[in-house]
Amino acid sequence: MKYTLSDHIEKSFDRLSRKDYLINDLLNGDRNWPGDWEGRALLAFCSLYSCLGKKATAMDEFIARIDEILNEDGFVGERFNPDAVNEQQLSGNGWFLSSLCEYYKLFKNEKILTIAKKVFTNLFYAALPAYDVYPLEPREKEDGGVGGHNFERKNGWILSTDVGCAFIGVDGVSRYFELTKDEKAKEFMEKTAEKFCEIDKMKVKAQTHATLTASRAYFRFFKATGNKKYFDIAKDHFELYIKEGMTYTYENFNWFNRRDTWTEPCAVTDSLILALWFYNETGDEYYKTLSRRIWFNGLSYCHRDNGGAGPNSCVSEINSSLKIFMYEAQFCCTMRYAEGLKFAYENKELFENGEGEIITDEIGRKFSGDCLIVTDEEGCEHLLPDLAFNPKDGKIYKVY
Repeated sequence: MKYTLSDHIEKSFDRLSRKDYLINDLLNGDRNWPGDWEGRALLAFCSLYSCLGKKATAMDEFIARIDEILNEDGFVGERFNPDAVNEQQLSGNGWFLSSLCEYYKLFKNEKILTIAKKVFTNLFYAALPAYDVYPLEPREKEDGGVGGHNFERKNGWILSTDVGCAFIGVDGVSRYFELTKDEKAKEFMEKTAEKFCEIDKMKVKAQTHATLTASRAYFRFFKATGNKKYFDIAKDHFELYIKEGMTYTYENFNWFNRRDTWTEPCAVTDSLILALWFYNETGDEYYKTLSRRIWFNGLSYCHRDNGGAGPNSCVSEINSSLKIFMYEAQFCCTMRYAEGLKFAYENKELFENGEGEIITDEIGRKFSGDCLIVTDEEGCEHLLPDLAFNPKDGKIYKVY
């Protein structure tokens, strides 16, 4: 193998210690996604600290100045309005809450746990009644772009083109419950799970990242409670994703039922974590193979030569070509990639070598072990993981 897991971790750490993730960047996050940039960055810092034992440049100063980004109720963005519940605010503060919980696990800072309680109580628990009327109908007005934006008001919700992103926030609550066993957080998880299962992900063209993030949340809730109902919810949705949301290169379609869009390393990271969790929980070799193929093919090719991560083309039955769609999504994917690295590192024995017997599957894909073999424009073959850190002028590769 050309690149090791350590190469990916070091590249990611270097990127997250530079521009876009310094203190002024974190104190002036994306106002359209309150808490999102700040939360993903801190979560990335915590993830890489778990791997390397060293802190990204802005980590300590951000914690020291964290009060500067909080409103009077202790979360990020405008105060909660029950008549205009902003799902992008819930999504962003979900990452913020996740990062606070992970930071507390590492450093046992009681101030951070106090902030986490305020984020949960004053935003998420306050919003719980609104989940009862979360719209279940398709959103036909706009298709949305890579970044996502608010575009419609319905049932008291301000809805996003990242369809279903209100359920991204549930991941933060699951981590908060895992830490505190707060009964209100338990109630939140139970009630949102009911609504989540009512949504026809294919019909509404739900964002795969939102669906997988929620699935991770309910899997974590299963581990915290022992209630197999939530294992089944996570498993059913992961199976839907594998069947309808995963590309031929083990990346994702950004939305269900939209196969001509682009991939998103955020979702590919989610899929790796879920595959590893299901493998470690069940011992099923299927999930072991899936984990390896997601890492060696999907996530590796998402990693760019500057250490960031970005979307690629969706390889499917209607498109055999793999190419870079966007060099870097520094506002989300570069940060989320780091948590994927943490879980790969914690299971590093699975990822020491991906090569093996040469086979061709029923789709026409060629593998060496769990590594896809792709062909460039000159007809030369390459192992897909060896194309990590691809340059901005990337080539087009045939997958089958």
